[in-house]
Amino acid sequence: MLDTALYKEKSLVKTWCMRGTLQIIQSDDLPIYHNALNRMWFEHHGRYMRPPEWPSIEQRQRVIYPQISRALAKGPLTRKQLSSALRQKLGNSAQPYPRLFSGWGGILKDTAYSGLTVCGTPCGKETCFTRTDLWLPRVNLAEIGEGQAKEQLLLRYLQGYGPASLQDFSYWSGLLAGEARATFEGARFDLAEIRVKNCAKALFALKCDLKRLEELNLSEESSVCLLPKFDPCLLGHKDRARIVNKEHMKLIYRPAGDIAACLLLNGRIVGTWVYRKSGKKLTIMITPFCRLNKNILGQIEHCIKDMGSFFGVQEARMMLSH
Repeated sequence: MLDTALYKEKSLVKTWCMRGTLQIIQSDDLPIYHNALNRMWFEHHGRYMRPPEWPSIEQRQRVIYPQISRALAKGPLTRKQLSSALRQKLGNSAQPYPRLFSGWGGILKDTAYSGLTVCGTPCGKETCFTRTDLWLPRVNLAEIGEGQAKEQLLLRYLQGYGPASLQDFSYWSGLLAGEARATFEGARFDLAEIRVKNCAKALFALKCDLKRLEELNLSEESSVCLLPKFDPCLLGHKDRARIVNKEHMKLIYRPAGDIAACLLLNGRIVGTWVYRKSGKKLTIMITPFCRLNKNILGQIEHCIKDMGSFFGVQEARMMLSH
């Protein structure tokens, strides 16, 4: 279970990473993400945290970080508990900063990128925060330098999302284009440049993955998958034309950052889906973008039965919306 890996085994950790967003990553990989991305936060993505609405970076490092560190010395605290502890210590000097403990991250996003904090075991329904050194005492954030960390991040990205372009990696990681380009150059020995039909950009894959790509049997039975909302497959590339037709783009990538749950057929999005659970019954409503034959519908029903097992229901059925 995810909670076991996050809060008991601690093999996974939840913290802010790519593009200033919360992510779940392997704990052993935290030094890679930290050193590859922390400077980008303080020099680029986090630039909105400026005086007078926010304390200066000097004040954060000299006064606020140490106070948060002391407050967390005895164990994890909620955002509200941390806010109360910090305001008691800072007194009137905290009054000008109402967004200091904003639910969008606030100062705790800042301390995450500095390596001070990560998310700990939730306190009921509330997120709790904990000191990184106490939560993951065997993880050494200083074990890898920035350049090597970026190259390792690129290799992990291509392992999961390749073939991909330089622009794709820059979009996914949040690195500026120039830094992404330098990272590609540094990792060039491990990369293979390939060309994909109807794609003008140069794409890259790991050399060690080329054999698997060459062995793919494209004549095999159609592959069907029900992707959940915000699935990483939908967010890993800047160029999304490879997975969805232009006319359907707004049906997937919706206002306010909402990403629809999708029906994937042979690697392309051919519909969306929503679910309704009532007691021991689960209904999956499929809205296809094209006509689906009986074989495809049969595969979708098989996926829905698996989903029913996941939800622990007695009955799982499909409905089509047109």
